[in-house]
Parts: sequence; C-alpha cells; structure tokens
Amino acid sequence: MTTEKTLELVRAYYDSWKGLPGRCDEDSLRRVLHPRLQFESPVSKYDTAEALLPGLSRFNGTLRARHMLQIFGSGDEAAAIYDCELTAPVDSLRCAEVFRVEGGRICSIRLVFDASAYRTKP
Repeated sequence: MTTEKTLELVRAYYDSWKGLPGRCDEDSLRRVLHPRLQFESPVSKYDTAEALLPGLSRFNGTLRARHMLQIFGSGDEAAAIYDCELTAPVDSLRCAEVFRVEGGRICSIRLVFDASAYRTKP
C-alpha cells in the first residue's frame, strides 16, 4: 500500500464522521474499514467494524468540532493527532490515532486519549 493511498483512507475515515451530529456516514465507514477491524482505545475494544459504529456515533453526538493538528503516514501505516471540542463529559480532548491498512481498507486503529473523564467512578 502506498503512503498516499493510506492517507486517503484515513482522511475518508475522518470525513465520514464530520458534520453529522450524533451519527456517522456508516456507508462511507464500511467502505474504508475492514470488516475484521481491530479497534482499541483506553475505554473500549472492538473486533469488527460493525461493533465500532455505535460507539463512534455516540462519540460524534458529543462532538462540536474536530481540529486536525497533524496527519502523517508511511507505507501501510498512518497516524493523526487532533483536538476535539465536546459537549460532555469534558469540553476538549486531544486524541492520537494510529492506523494500519491491509487489502485497501483500514484494519487496525489504536486511539489514545486521557480517558479519566470516561471511566466509571466507584
């Protein structure tokens, strides 16, 4: 996979959940995400693209704006750093995501952020 194609897929992933409050363009996501997507974040883990969609839609429901700070790639891997303006549970959140592409689709996403506001307190 070329770096350009990898970055094109990652940009399409982000484009599918911008400007759609409370939901995502699931058809677009299904085109760029591998059905057996491996997704990991500090608060969730999914083994399929279908399993990720409801959580991504819920997150998008709290998203007021996303400001991409940097996106870069090499071969079949890419990374993005961005700030989110949210309605809850915090006002802002800095995120980093690492992507791996296989067979023309995103097959792995590792999302990193300060999850303290998302964890259930005892």
